[in-house]
Amino acid sequence: MKICEWLNIVNLFKICNSDLLNDSFLLLEFVLKKDRGWILVFDDYNLTFFQLNYLNCLFTRRLRGEPIFYLTNKCFFWKLSYKIYFDVFIPRSDTENMVEYVVNLVHDQCLSILDLGTGSGAIALSLANDCVNSFIIGVDINLVAIDLAKYNSDLLKLKNVVFFYSNWFSDLYKYYNYFDVIVGNPPYISKDDSCLLESNDLRFESYNSLVSSFEGLSDVYYIIENSYFYLKRNGFLILEHNFIHSNIIKEIYKRFCYFNIFTYVKNFYCFTIGQKKY
Repeated sequence: MKICEWLNIVNLFKICNSDLLNDSFLLLEFVLKKDRGWILVFDDYNLTFFQLNYLNCLFTRRLRGEPIFYLTNKCFFWKLSYKIYFDVFIPRSDTENMVEYVVNLVHDQCLSILDLGTGSGAIALSLANDCVNSFIIGVDINLVAIDLAKYNSDLLKLKNVVFFYSNWFSDLYKYYNYFDVIVGNPPYISKDDSCLLESNDLRFESYNSLVSSFEGLSDVYYIIENSYFYLKRNGFLILEHNFIHSNIIKEIYKRFCYFNIFTYVKNFYCFTIGQKKY
């Protein structure tokens, strides 16, 4: 079967999902190890038996809702391309808003930054790439994620970032004490949230990376409470969280003596910033 013939079949599914045609090109790039330009020019290329079967298998998995990033082991975030593996949280484009804020905050200063729940390392590596004078530490409880973040760091040849295991702050005392900035995208979805059932993609992602107890507030509360012991005076804590908890989160920041508290909101995406007072 030729590439163009396979794409014609894929087009039949476009009615139910407009992203499938774009995803089919991503699958072709992944299987054929060619870019989209080559595929468009040589669409009369005859797929081998192995290539056709592999494409059909991947496309079937995509139809069932499995994220394209897990199928191609690649995702894009901020300005970089990363490896991504199954059972490691996929960084969302919305989180780029938080990265942009931190980059503008840090600029060319020489600061120490902690990324909590680093996952694939997307936030930490983005900051390391843009804030070249700063030093970034990424921690995670998922050892697969830590290995992946280290792999991505080596792939991108970034020298101002390190990754190691820590259950939030549990192992930080062995390495570092105080930070100028702590940033994170912790679990903040309630186990009863309807999005866990309604979203096809979320079914395939790590449950522990998404869901937190006490209606999604448990991990955020813990981080706000304990970050105070790891921040320098006037240091910044910046956390992504559920839009519906915006007012509650600001009150938690105040409870633990943060000031200059501000919540950034855009299309139901939000993160909150606060400074350590003492």
